[in-house]
Amino acid sequence: MLNRLPIGVKVFVVPAIVIVLMLCVMLVSQLVIKRQQAAFLQVVGGPLTTSTATTKLLLAVAEVQSDMLRYAQLRQRLSAEDKILVDLRRSIISKYQLVDSLFENVKSTSGAGEGDAVSNISDFLTIHRAVSLKIVDGAPVSSMTISTLMAHYQQLQSYIVELAARSLESAQAIENVTAKDVESFSYYLLAGSAAIIAVSILLTYYFGRAISRPITSMISVMSSIAAGNFAVSVSGVQRRDEIGAMARAVDVFATVSKELRDREQSLVEARALAEAASQHKSQFLASMSHELRTPLNAVIGLTEMMLTHAAKFGTEKAAEPLRRVNAAGTHLLGLINEVLDLSKIEAGKLELNPESVSLAPLIEEVIGTAGQLAEKNKNRLVVECGENVGPLTADPMRLKQILLNLLSNSCKFTMEGEVALKVRKVADGRDWIELAVADTGIGMTAEQQAKLFQEFTQADSLTARRYGGTGLGLALSRKLARLMGGDVRVASELGKGSVFTVRLPGGCVS
Repeated sequence: MLNRLPIGVKVFVVPAIVIVLMLCVMLVSQLVIKRQQAAFLQVVGGPLTTSTATTKLLLAVAEVQSDMLRYAQLRQRLSAEDKILVDLRRSIISKYQLVDSLFENVKSTSGAGEGDAVSNISDFLTIHRAVSLKIVDGAPVSSMTISTLMAHYQQLQSYIVELAARSLESAQAIENVTAKDVESFSYYLLAGSAAIIAVSILLTYYFGRAISRPITSMISVMSSIAAGNFAVSVSGVQRRDEIGAMARAVDVFATVSKELRDREQSLVEARALAEAASQHKSQFLASMSHELRTPLNAVIGLTEMMLTHAAKFGTEKAAEPLRRVNAAGTHLLGLINEVLDLSKIEAGKLELNPESVSLAPLIEEVIGTAGQLAEKNKNRLVVECGENVGPLTADPMRLKQILLNLLSNSCKFTMEGEVALKVRKVADGRDWIELAVADTGIGMTAEQQAKLFQEFTQADSLTARRYGGTGLGLALSRKLARLMGGDVRVASELGKGSVFTVRLPGGCVS
């Protein structure tokens, strides 16, 4: 049953039950308080009020009795019209009115079991008032009259005291019952509170265990998965609550983790194979480059020698084919050298010889070689070098290789335009020398620039077919520049030319 309830409901159940139980306790407490209030009001409004009223009545009757005795004594010595007797007579009559009022309070608050005492008080109070008023109205006062008045007063007093005693006994009885009820309620309240606490603890433990145990189990499963143990079973997948959803997610996670581990192992194996293949490729290229360069150097040397002695041996007609063979051999040798350089860079075996290079003679040498390339497409070659450009730190042979690659590209992709080599010094946290090769050639799109420095890649297939090339020159130039602590960047716009910038650290070698 619990497996079907959402966690939100389970978490709410225990507080809800505790709240309901506490409300029940509060309701019972309210009922008991109302009952005790009724008992209190019963005491205050019944026996206690009656006892208070009888006490006041007894005092009032005693005052009347005292005034009557004084009146009887003075009546024997003074005339009835004496001012003292007149005032005393008025006081007695007014006090009887107070006595009547107090007696009405006694009758209204007394219980059913006190009716005979109230009736006796009423009778003797009537007799006492009749005797007193008869004396006040002028009847002769004798010892018999005073004795009768005293007897009726004593009887009246005894009945009033009896009524007060009964009222006090009734109030005491109600007090005892109320005290027992309060004691019983305190006991039951204490027992109920203890029961509520026990039920709350049991419910909290039961529901908490129903929630925490599967979560703890899933944490253990995930720890095993993280440790690489995928042969674990996830419990609670069939549950319909959030725990079931978590269990299913953990099961999927275990499956995906196993697949990822298997793929990772496959990738590791594939990487090892690729590294081995790359090493074999580098070894093959190095071996083949050596095997190819030896005969190529021989072919180039022989063609140069034959061109030199062509006129001497009367073979002027063979000069042009020899020049073509020489050019093709030189181009192929350059390609083999680039492939060999790339393989050395990838293998981490290319050695550089950095030194402080003076730019003026190096640029002059590079321009002398690149001049023939510019003339081939009728381009104008321009050099702009600032006067304050100092030396830079680089491998001079590799720097010439980079510049010749860039100038060769610019001359190849520019027809009857301008190719410029601009050199400047840049202060950007440290001294840098920038050598920019700018042309007015065909330019490139952003997509073409994105793959420009990839090996064996050109801007697009149409460019490769039209202009030729292997796509190695720029890739090799950037790798060489980065090995020397710099970089090669490009900025270009289709139809408006390109600018290749070589940035290298300036200054002397320390």
